[in-house]
Amino acid sequence: MLNIYHQKIVVCLVLLLIPLSTTIAASNIEITTSKSRVQRGDTVEIKLQTTSSEPVHAVVLVPTLGIRNLSLSSVPERTNDFRTDFPLSNDAPEGLYVVHAWTGDAAHPGTVGKATFLLGRLINDFFIASYVDSTKPATDVDAYLKDFRSIGGNLVIAHNLIIPTGALYASKIVRTDVTAGSANDIVELILKRAEDQGLAVLLSVSWDMTKQTPFKGRMPEIKAIATELFDLYKQHPSLVGFYSYQEGSGTYFVPFVREFTQFIKTLNPNLLTACAPHTDDPLLAGYLSTVEELDIIIFQAGVMASYRPDNRKKYPFRRVRDFCSLGAGAKRLQNKIALNHVELFGYLENRLTPETTATTYDNIYQQILSAATITNADGISFFTYHAHVYDAEKKLPAVQRSRAAVRDGIRAFDLITAKVSHLNNALAVYFPYSDWIIERWHNYFLPALDAFRVLGVPVDVLAYAPPVEESVYPYYPFHLNKEVLTRLLNEHTVLVLPNVSGFQQTDGDLIKAFVEQGGVLVAFGPQLPMSRSYERAELFGLDETTDSASHSSVIVDNAIGGRLKTANTVRIDTGKMTLWKLKGAKLVARFEDGSPAVTINKYGKGTAIAIVPDASAAAQGTPNLIREVLAHACSLRGESIPVDIIGANEKTDMAIERTVTGFRVALVNYNSNELSVDLEPTRITSLSMWQDLVDGRTISSANSLKLTIPARSFRAVEYRTR
Repeated sequence: MLNIYHQKIVVCLVLLLIPLSTTIAASNIEITTSKSRVQRGDTVEIKLQTTSSEPVHAVVLVPTLGIRNLSLSSVPERTNDFRTDFPLSNDAPEGLYVVHAWTGDAAHPGTVGKATFLLGRLINDFFIASYVDSTKPATDVDAYLKDFRSIGGNLVIAHNLIIPTGALYASKIVRTDVTAGSANDIVELILKRAEDQGLAVLLSVSWDMTKQTPFKGRMPEIKAIATELFDLYKQHPSLVGFYSYQEGSGTYFVPFVREFTQFIKTLNPNLLTACAPHTDDPLLAGYLSTVEELDIIIFQAGVMASYRPDNRKKYPFRRVRDFCSLGAGAKRLQNKIALNHVELFGYLENRLTPETTATTYDNIYQQILSAATITNADGISFFTYHAHVYDAEKKLPAVQRSRAAVRDGIRAFDLITAKVSHLNNALAVYFPYSDWIIERWHNYFLPALDAFRVLGVPVDVLAYAPPVEESVYPYYPFHLNKEVLTRLLNEHTVLVLPNVSGFQQTDGDLIKAFVEQGGVLVAFGPQLPMSRSYERAELFGLDETTDSASHSSVIVDNAIGGRLKTANTVRIDTGKMTLWKLKGAKLVARFEDGSPAVTINKYGKGTAIAIVPDASAAAQGTPNLIREVLAHACSLRGESIPVDIIGANEKTDMAIERTVTGFRVALVNYNSNELSVDLEPTRITSLSMWQDLVDGRTISSANSLKLTIPARSFRAVEYRTR
């Protein structure tokens, strides 16, 4: 879908990268860094080891500033070992810091070593090589990089390096009229100019597109082209790795990615690797998370793409958060980096004008706002600022408005991600393994995510990840992933299931062990998951009957918080659904016919909570009861929901983060009218203050706050106790 030589097309991104260790083990220069993620004020120790007798030289590419020399010291009694410290100032720029070392001549090195560490967030763009002005390429590339850097850009993927008419670099494998050192060698040009302006670059690798290569012949071509690109351009400090031009949408894509990334690591083990899957099958996120050699995952949410003439799904802006959250959730398994993505093009009604593929201010700005509310992400990626804004603006001044949307969106993104959404949520919707689960993503999971918007409760999304030894064909795992189990327990994650009918053994074993060992599970109906790994009646303390009925009200039997009192009655419309009966669970609320509506059941050291209505009906009909239950579930894991957001609807996104003295909230309103919500702290205090995070002004000293969010915009506030 990224084949931009056809003028436009699509990508939604989420970038995941770098393993915790950054060691080159197989090259003649091995580089290790003491940290792979850093903060301002840190000092990074850099160690180099070489088998060469030649002098070793090293530099570091500093984001947005350029190349800085490193002064190396010999390690006593180790002839070929060197080290240096790299201090990060309190105003150090954000981005990828690239350590580049070599022996011999800098332009034609004998050996090369690379390593990276990350400070803060990444702002990435797809640079489309075929769009460069052939009459003045250097001037055009310089202007683009300066423009992109001015809006905060610090990472570039150089894309479409081979088009049907030939390679855009000095290839000896692919047909081309480009010669080495010539002005029209676009790869040489982008890497050199990126060094001058302090931007890291990944090169996109495809097969030979100048001929009709059958599928079985493409991987050998991809490997040969990747090898050629590395040999030609390894001397550039800006070169940090390779991106796979090939895409995919199901778990079938994983073997390709594994082979591609493993090969890239043979060129140099610290080269970063990237791919761009689609979201047709959410399980792909979990399977890709197990590929050790994969550093970067780009999930294509495809919001603007869903308006294509052949794909009229018309996803709303909030789906950026839903789809790209899959990548952010997958990052947790191997501590990769997640970048969320926004599409800057438009089809048909979403074009800025018929003369351009750029989309409108509102379409861009609202996508960025949705991306900003995804927790624990590491930045954002555009498809594509170069093609749809920078290049289009040269021909059509109206695109300046689209450029302004990117600029304004990045400001909002920086604010929200830095102050509100950089930590995981306590609640995570879990997408299990199953042969028949794919269609449930749209039918049950997306409506459930919208239900949480109505509740004003932000959640993460986690997809099933198999054990590494069972992550290859035929993709039929049997055992739980012990690393996932440990992580879920250590992170105090509360798992949420929306109308899951049953688990295969791998997930059944995981859920059983998770709850037994102290985890908390919240399952929305009307189906509660069966499994051969456990007895459902024992896990949930409920038995399914053969009867069914519609319900009109819910009565609270045992209040578990302060939002509702025992005997409170709430109206609800469930539609016809299966009736359940108690079998050991504690009854929190019942329907008017006496059958259980909400129950809590102890199982081992943990707790399983059942909410019998589906998530949408529960959120619309009994929001305070569900908020009460979710808050109780979080409290069982030592977490809390610090504020109730009353009045949100499905056309919203939100992020909440606790602070030492209170909490922060960001709210996005996609409605065409302004939206008023009530923010009610769950811990009452007589000494409080509300501050607007955008302009810093104090807006209220009351405990609760009525907040108005403009149409198609956002508000971010902080609550402090004094």
